[in-house]
Amino acid sequence: TLLLQQSKPMEVRVEVDLGPGVSAKDLILHIIGKIGAAGGSGYVIEYRGKVFERMTIEERLTVCNMSIEAGARAGLIAPDGVTFAYL
Repeated sequence: TLLLQQSKPMEVRVEVDLGPGVSAKDLILHIIGKIGAAGGSGYVIEYRGKVFERMTIEERLTVCNMSIEAGARAGLIAPDGVTFAYL
């Protein structure tokens, strides 16, 4: 048994469209730049907003996997029709 504290929630909401040539990795690196390399420590980050809703599964996986680079315990995007179609 491991004694752990409950993770804190953090919401990252992006409602703008990505410009031409801007990738999901560019976006998450920008977010990490804003909150810092340890800005997500102890948090589970939930990504919300129309930019994430329009992403492909591969782009969403990139964003969620890169959450670790911000020190977060996990990153998630709420499942929707795109997710269920992928499954």
